[in-house]
Amino acid sequence: MKTRSSVSGLVIMWIILALVLAGIVFYFSASRSFVPDNFKDARSQSSVLASDLVVILDASVKNLDKISEEDKAGRFSSALNLVEEETKNIENAKNKALELSDKLGKMAQAVQGIKPATAKSLAFDAVSQEVSLINHLLNYNAYFEGLLKVLKMKFEGDKNYDGDNVQIFINNMNREGDDINSLNDSFNQKLREFDSAIN
Repeated sequence: MKTRSSVSGLVIMWIILALVLAGIVFYFSASRSFVPDNFKDARSQSSVLASDLVVILDASVKNLDKISEEDKAGRFSSALNLVEEETKNIENAKNKALELSDKLGKMAQAVQGIKPATAKSLAFDAVSQEVSLINHLLNYNAYFEGLLKVLKMKFEGDKNYDGDNVQIFINNMNREGDDINSLNDSFNQKLREFDSAIN
């Protein structure tokens, strides 16, 4: 017959074993990576929108070169048509930027569910960088719109046209463009680190 001490010892041994197993389960569940589906979905949709924006803005820069060529050649009517076309493109870019901002908001909401903590921190940093990028992108679009309005005044022969404003808008666009490129590089670097942390 077992004594009370041997039964107590057996119970203690099982409790210790249960605690050890619980610790092992906790360790592996804590170290296992997890990314919520809504984060993955929003990231995928953000990638598509960002690609669309790159295409639109690249076309806009090329259009600006064409406008400049038409301006130098004195073909103001043609230049004016290009300006009006570009105004629509910039509005499209603005809408895409706002859509991207919405997707980034969804990514930010899903960040708390990411494991491990290192990956969560990297995801938060990446989203923060991209939100800041969107703000600079909207500023860039606003300056671009301003530039197009000034050019339209020139091509329509508006007496209030001021050529100095053209360079001011271009300088502001270049500054915002530099900030956008820097933030985009940082965003991509953070996502690369994030992907490594969850794999």
